[in-house]
This record gives sequence, C-alpha cells and structure tokens, in this order.
Amino acid sequence: MSTNLFQWGIIYDSQTQKRIKCNVPTKTPINRRIGGNFEQVACGTNYTTVLDSNNRVYIVGDEPKNGRLGQGDDTTIVPTLTLIKGQLPPIGFISSGPSTTILLTTDKRQLWGFGKGIGYVAKQILQCDQSITHCACGENSIIVVIDGVQIKERRFNRDDFITEWTSVYRLSDPNDRIQHLDTGSSLNGFVTEQGHVYLWGSTVPSGKVATEENFRNVAINEPIKKDLNLDNDRPVQISCSRGQFHAHALLLTEQGCIYAMGSNYKAKLGIEADQLFTGEWTLIELTRTCPFKMIATGGIHSSALSTDGRVFTWGCGSDGRLGHAEAQGHRYLYKEHEPRPIDLLNNKQVKYVSSSYYHMAAIVVQ
Repeated sequence: MSTNLFQWGIIYDSQTQKRIKCNVPTKTPINRRIGGNFEQVACGTNYTTVLDSNNRVYIVGDEPKNGRLGQGDDTTIVPTLTLIKGQLPPIGFISSGPSTTILLTTDKRQLWGFGKGIGYVAKQILQCDQSITHCACGENSIIVVIDGVQIKERRFNRDDFITEWTSVYRLSDPNDRIQHLDTGSSLNGFVTEQGHVYLWGSTVPSGKVATEENFRNVAINEPIKKDLNLDNDRPVQISCSRGQFHAHALLLTEQGCIYAMGSNYKAKLGIEADQLFTGEWTLIELTRTCPFKMIATGGIHSSALSTDGRVFTWGCGSDGRLGHAEAQGHRYLYKEHEPRPIDLLNNKQVKYVSSSYYHMAAIVVQ
C-alpha cells in the first residue's frame, strides 16, 4: 500500500511554475522518496501540510508570506512536497489556518507551530503537564483542549502573539468530555462524547429556516449549546466555515448522516435551494442512504468523505474547488446544489480530505 496527495482548486503547478485553477484532482509531486504513508492533510491559503506515518511534516505551496511554508524565510516557495525546516519531536496531529500551522506532538504534551504570528521556522509554543487532547488553528488564534474538558485560546497578529493562553470554556459535567473541535474564520464549534454541540464566534447562526439570509448571525464570545436532538444517533464531528462571511457549519453523526446550519449562500449547505438560511441543524437528504465518515467545509463550498472512500463536494465550483470537470470553461457560475462524488476519485480509496477557501486536498491510497 502507498499513499499520494491529490489537490484541486487554486494550486501551484510545478511544471509551468505558475499558480493555476485546477478543475480536477491532480497528483502532487514529491521531491524525494518518503518512507512512510500519508496519514493527515491540512489546507491553508496557497499551501498544504501533510503528516506521515513516521510523524514527519511535509508542505507544498507558493505563498511564503509570514513564513507559512516553514522554510526559514518568507521568500522560498515549495513546488513539491518537502519536509519543513527545523528539528521537531515526533508529531501526531496537524492543523493549518490561512497563514499558520500548529503541530501536536505524539505524547500530547507539546504544541509547536510556524507561520503568521509565530515565525519562519517551527518552534514550541506550548508545553503542558496535562494532555492536550485537541487543537485547531484559525486566522488569528489557536485553540486547544486540555484533558478533554477545558478550552484555551491564544491570539496573534502578523508579527507575534498578542495574548497569553486564556480560558474560553470548561465543561461543567464531570462525566462528559470534548470529542471533536474545529475553528473557522468567524465560527467555532465542538461536540462532546455525550452528544452536545457548542458554537461560538462572531457569526453564530441564529433563527429558523428562512427564504432570506439577511445575515441572521450573532456574535457570541462564550460557547452556547446548539444541540442536535436525535434519539437514536449522536454527533461525532463538526466543521466550521473557512470564510469570513456567510458562515456555515456541518455536523457528522455516528451513523454517518450530515446536518448543515447557517448560510446556504451558493448552495453550500446541500439542502433545499430556496432555503437561503437556517439556524437549525438540517439534514442533507443524500446522507440518509449514503453514510459518511468525515466532513470538511470551505468558505463557499462543502465536502465530505463517504465510508466507502469517495469524496463528495457541493456549493460554489468556481476556480475548480469542487473537483468536477464541468467547471472547465463554464460560462456562468458553476454550482452543485447537493453532494456529488468527484468522478476522478471514484475508483480510488480516499482516507483523508481537507479544504481551505480556495482549494482542497485528499490523501489517496493506491
């Protein structure tokens, strides 16, 4: 078994040495033989980060601003998958924001990072006696979960951190723990082992289903419950919009169903087209019969990985971000109103998928 990285949307083409709009998934070149298999991928703005089974971190991209490519400067581009610079401990999880990447060590006691707010080379940004059970990197902040119950945040600007680690929330139920967490551009969320859903941020969806969006969002600084009330299923994963405007979120359940909430701008919720907004979790009908195991929101599109290894995308398809060949030469705005599998990947086994605003990436087993 071997693994490869495929990308589509706005990506760097190493052959033409230009940034291009790639309408279908394309295999990413590697600059040297990799001993392990790819395990995880994370997309930022004009770059992609990959973690392998030997706990090493690779990167590819053409935007070195703020040191987001981890090459020791803000000028070197990385046209092929390349190890990031520096001496790092074994890494077990990665998360990339638009310009910053964080790296959680395998012992879950250290957090490293590079890029905007941190520096040109990966360095340690948190050492903890307790377990760092989850972490996520956003546009201007990093969020961690300590021992599964306490959420802390540290904010940064272009040059440096501007706050220390501050407490955002702590679960009050001693019998519950945080199961999954995600941070978007203006919306954050987490789900607990007992099936509770919490949201917070500057654009939390509020209200019921509507035929007008009318920016029905509210700013909420502390997580509030937005539960999905089901008797025979429970949420296990959440993904929050990578766009600053028209916020949306996806929720994946234990049985593989996907629910959507927020703005249906450019059909990115995958629900009825005339429902332009919903402040309630709304089932994406296709997922009743086609179960999924992973979700990944973009800014104006959405994606999910089915249990049989297919990648589905929907929403806005401009710039090739949906991975469907029809986007090539499309005269008007190309959209998919409901989840549709990417044809080029249908005969391949995909194990992981990630999205930024402008591009997507997938780890493919071959």
